[in-house]
Amino acid sequence: MTFTGVLKLGGGAGVQHAPALANLAARVAAGERWVLVHGASDAANRLAAERGVPVRTLTTSSGHSSRYTDPETLAIFCEAAAQVNADMLAGLMARGCLAVGFANAEIIRAERKAALRAMVNGRQVVVRDDYSGSITGVDSALLYDTLEAGWTPVIAPIASGGELGRLNVDGDRAAAAIARALGADALVILSNVPGLLRDVNDPRSLITGFDLSEIAFYESHAAGRMKKKLLAAREALVERTILADSRVARPLDAALNGAGTHIHCRDQLILAGAAD
Repeated sequence: MTFTGVLKLGGGAGVQHAPALANLAARVAAGERWVLVHGASDAANRLAAERGVPVRTLTTSSGHSSRYTDPETLAIFCEAAAQVNADMLAGLMARGCLAVGFANAEIIRAERKAALRAMVNGRQVVVRDDYSGSITGVDSALLYDTLEAGWTPVIAPIASGGELGRLNVDGDRAAAAIARALGADALVILSNVPGLLRDVNDPRSLITGFDLSEIAFYESHAAGRMKKKLLAAREALVERTILADSRVARPLDAALNGAGTHIHCRDQLILAGAAD
């Protein structure tokens, strides 16, 4: 049976794209099937700075942070995501990998909350103009058809909100939703850190692995964006989710061969029933 994986390649500053794209292309050439989901946060921040638009953050009561996406910021984020998507496509095609981009909400569906309470720059407010979405579905049929035709889908974290148009969604959770919809063999999330650390200032404190049933204990070690990555592992419900470093040679090979933090889901059916 053909191995099917989902790779989330982070969009933050310091994430290395070229080694991951080269490694991904090589694994596809060897017969594996992969879906690539990418972030765009650093590109969006740079574009916002060029246009004099402040970058603001929302932090929920549970401590999860996300981009405050008002209509102006949404337009900037979509533009940046489209450019990153095009760059990823060019990188894969240059390495002989047939790839097709989905940068305009073709794959992911989401729902926008009309109002939410959050901390904005240290102050609690009710936000009514945020165009971020909670993921409600994935067009798995389109993804299956694309993979069956021998193409690698490259997906931006932009969702369709129906009549509301496009919505910004979290890239890690988008990758998780896609991995779950496809029944992927693995979800690999590459970023600019080695994995989940007991001490964020000490790379030697890497937590190498645990079972998904133990995740509540390990969430206490998560800070910043790592909280979303663990949430993605909860939602993916695939055999293994790997949080690993993009800044090494052949980072995908390294992750699949044991590098990073491996979160094992030993009984997907039971956990899926609990999640539903």
